[in-house]
Amino acid sequence: MELIFYHRTHKHKRSIGDGTDYRAIDYIHIHTQWIRDVFNRISYDCVSEIFRCTDQKVYPEMTALNEWEIGGVQKPHLDTYSTMEIKADEDIKDSYKPHREWTLILTLNDNFGDGRTYFPDQDYIHKPTACEGILFQGLYHLHGVEPVRRCSRHTISMWFTEDPDKILSDERTQNLDLDNVTIRQPH
Repeated sequence: MELIFYHRTHKHKRSIGDGTDYRAIDYIHIHTQWIRDVFNRISYDCVSEIFRCTDQKVYPEMTALNEWEIGGVQKPHLDTYSTMEIKADEDIKDSYKPHREWTLILTLNDNFGDGRTYFPDQDYIHKPTACEGILFQGLYHLHGVEPVRRCSRHTISMWFTEDPDKILSDERTQNLDLDNVTIRQPH
């Protein structure tokens, strides 16, 4: 798949994650228009589906192209705010209302062995096929990722918020020091 090839050939653009679980390319660092078009279409579909099912108006807050290498794992967690926001404001837990209400995990391949998204409180494991996604309220449903076993797991992740001040920037930058939080601030 072309998105996996892009991720593998643009490792220099990986600015999200430390490699212990996954590494990702932030949407703002992707300059290839057809990839941005794919991301935008997925985002529009999710926003429409959330509104259709809940009457809730949401905005894309962050999106990334991810690779979970063999051994990549993530403990159960809630999606509240990004690690970028925590870096920008150490007191975020005291001063911010969590805003990442909806989460999309779109799996690009299905040959990675284990590495599935699971929900321990619901005793549910999502067993995806390639190009299948799961859209859920990540702010309220504890979820994690099983250890990846066979080969890398490739995904697109997106988060959605009701807060229009947190909307994903359509700006592009070569500066890997900028992220979804800092790019919204005047520089």
